[in-house]
Amino acid sequence: MDTNHTISSLYDLVNVPSAVWIDEQGQVLRIDEGAYATVHKMGEFEFGRDDYAPMVVDWVRNGPDSRYVADAKAATSRLTPKTAEAARAEPAFKLGVYFHSRGDGAKADQYWEQAQALNPDSWNYARQDWSFTPEQANANWAEKFESLEGKPYYKPIAGLDSPGGEG
Repeated sequence: MDTNHTISSLYDLVNVPSAVWIDEQGQVLRIDEGAYATVHKMGEFEFGRDDYAPMVVDWVRNGPDSRYVADAKAATSRLTPKTAEAARAEPAFKLGVYFHSRGDGAKADQYWEQAQALNPDSWNYARQDWSFTPEQANANWAEKFESLEGKPYYKPIAGLDSPGGEG
């Protein structure tokens, strides 16, 4: 569990499930959002994908020869460059985590609010804050999701030849 959102911050991930492919030499080969193994349905609401698991199988079978493996430059090109404000948001967020771990919820909230104000695009900061108010988490998520105004929640999977990919 990435309870401090270290990995999601490092690789610019929005939510789970997400995946970062790293080979035996420590090279980043893919950074993907929405790495679902299947499509899920909850009533009328459908989410997920069924084309990602076969990509992983192809990588396991073919290693560096997999057509889904990218070079480090291509993989890291999916990272969003940090603005000065976003760079300041990260230590503010970590201070919030620190104070929360010490039982000082008020101080933690102060730093989490600061992190969200500095980098309002970060879902990590918002989700951490919402995790302590579960009764409001769904409403908060829906409000932030609606603010995307049609922009994708997850980045599209890179390098797919199937519909919806960046082929």
